[in-house]
Amino acid sequence: MSRWLPAWLTGYRRGWLGGDVTAALVVTLLLVPQGLAYALLAGLPAQAGLYASVVPLVIYALTGKSHAQSVGPMAVTSLLTAATLARLAPAGPAEALALAAWLALLSGAMLVLLGALRFGFLADFLSAPVLAGFTSASALLIVLSQLVPLLGGHGGGSTLGTLLPALAHALATVKPVALAFGGGALAWLWLARRYLAVGLVCCGCSANLARLAARAAPVPVVLGVLLAVPALQLEHALPLVGPVPVGLPFPHWPGGLTRLPELVLPAFFIALVNYVQSLAVVQWLAIPRGEPVDPDRELVALGLSNVGTGLFGGLPVTGGLSRSVVNAEAGAQSQLASLLTAALMLAVMLWGGAALAVLPLSVLAATIVVAVAGMVDFAALRRAWRVDRADAAGFVATFAAVLLLGVDTGIVAGVLLSLGSFLARAGRPHIAELGRLPGREHFRNVRRFRVETQPQVLVLRVDESLFFANARRVEEALWQSLAERPDVRRLVLVMSAVNRIDATALAMLERFDAALTAQGIELVLAEVKWPVLAVLERGGLAAHFAGRLFLTTHEAWHAGRGGAGDYVI
Repeated sequence: MSRWLPAWLTGYRRGWLGGDVTAALVVTLLLVPQGLAYALLAGLPAQAGLYASVVPLVIYALTGKSHAQSVGPMAVTSLLTAATLARLAPAGPAEALALAAWLALLSGAMLVLLGALRFGFLADFLSAPVLAGFTSASALLIVLSQLVPLLGGHGGGSTLGTLLPALAHALATVKPVALAFGGGALAWLWLARRYLAVGLVCCGCSANLARLAARAAPVPVVLGVLLAVPALQLEHALPLVGPVPVGLPFPHWPGGLTRLPELVLPAFFIALVNYVQSLAVVQWLAIPRGEPVDPDRELVALGLSNVGTGLFGGLPVTGGLSRSVVNAEAGAQSQLASLLTAALMLAVMLWGGAALAVLPLSVLAATIVVAVAGMVDFAALRRAWRVDRADAAGFVATFAAVLLLGVDTGIVAGVLLSLGSFLARAGRPHIAELGRLPGREHFRNVRRFRVETQPQVLVLRVDESLFFANARRVEEALWQSLAERPDVRRLVLVMSAVNRIDATALAMLERFDAALTAQGIELVLAEVKWPVLAVLERGGLAAHFAGRLFLTTHEAWHAGRGGAGDYVI
């Protein structure tokens, strides 16, 4: 029986209980306004955020591995959901809830399938600069979209073209009471983020407690306005959350089956972004404890969490960095903290709906603005510009695509740019001419070192695997190098950097060798790795190059035709 239980439960220690209980209380106070705010950001009724804040916590606690990962609705995921719903134009809140639930179900099923197939490497499909560009642009769109409710207005959009007119209208019709509440909350949250931790440390608080207090700054804001609005009788003076249905719905299949084909591609990209974000959080939490990370298990756990929230009428979820950090800093030692948080969230949903109804939308907007403003980060662009201009171009292109075309189109552009950048680099591999370091058996680039060369021997190293995307360019580069050295009678092709070779590259090598032989030039291969040699053997080229395969470049440099090859085929 115990083998079916999560490891944290079978090895639970009594000393962990205090930290888990404290973390659950703090995270619940933070999760209630976040759940409401992210549902509204997604264009859904507020209760969808609460539904998405209970079931995923339970499922991840039983299937995930991270001790403090907190799974629930997040800003970027909500924005992706909003963009999908805006394009599909649901007839009303009921259809919007159904479509969001299907997005969660589909993306969750995809994550589970990918995890079962051990496709955790899919997180690498988004390069770091492209992901930074996507995240920064998404955060900027979120900030702009929340300025509208902050001013007391309604509406918004998922691109600059739709957000700016809505923002202009909100500025022209600003509601002073809403702005006062939202602006006050924004000022407090910003000051708390910058100065509260430092001030508390100066007053004698421990550094950990001070950081926790700063991260939990939204809690007193929410509690304060929940008391202030009824006390000042402002229920009709500013936009509020409104009635929140009591209780948790029973699991059910949502409606809207006829629109499933339109949801498949958006669900895939939501799954991809959710997984990348969740895995980053898990890795960050695992480093201080020296814990291993299993990407495939995280895929399955996150997928099941999304399936669960979809069945209960929620929106897509992922691991949230800020909430998980608060969970860890509040003392969470195991996923019991998440189970207790889920129980407390359920209590809020059963008995706190009336209190939540008077929560001003401008205050929720302020909490989102402060939470995501720090995600607008151009340091990644500066770093990419210094390291590789192609990476910097990927950042800029993805950033622009998200702002102008929307997050759903932007993520497609980001994936295509990441893959395109990889193929472009692999398609133009660096090829270096080598020479021998005097008195040694080591070979280095003739343009970087003082080396020895032989007039009739040309040594070239291909710094990339050989496959269909670069075979023609490599062949052209080899012919170009030979044209510059007309006296060469032996070409040594150093393959130490070639990790893979495909059928197209094999055909190129065979064709190239035949052409060289016709010109009286010998082609020899050096430092061929065994996986590549195995492909040569299966393709019939290993026997063709018998006697011309050498373990070291030095041996190939000295050997004449018919020299003894050291490989055993």
